[in-house]
Amino acid sequence: MKKTPLVAVIAIALVILVGGTYDSNAYETASISIDGMRCGGCTSKVETVLSGKAGVRTVSVDLETSLATVEYYPSKVDQAELVAAVSGAGFTAAACDLSKKKAEGASCNMKKAKTASTGASCGTKDKKTAI
Repeated sequence: MKKTPLVAVIAIALVILVGGTYDSNAYETASISIDGMRCGGCTSKVETVLSGKAGVRTVSVDLETSLATVEYYPSKVDQAELVAAVSGAGFTAAACDLSKKKAEGASCNMKKAKTASTGASCGTKDKKTAI
């Protein structure tokens, strides 16, 4: 009977314990519309919340368009969890279907929330200056 080298046994055990590696072709891209972002600090907060989720590959947040683009592994996290994470950070968020052509009109069902207008998501407050 042939003996298996110890290094091979350890490598196999590590793959089993870690759960294997992600298939680089198995990720999806989600677009999330975010209401309530007012500054670079807000975009940083959203990026931090999303990149902290297990299964997120990349995150890009654009303040001007109020969109987050997230590459994620659906076997580890789903789109609803990503939207919930952004909502949990104090923003109003909705998944968008940007796969449609511009002529058809991209679908993004954003419902305005009362908390978005209060600035609950951002630490900036209007400062009064004495004249």
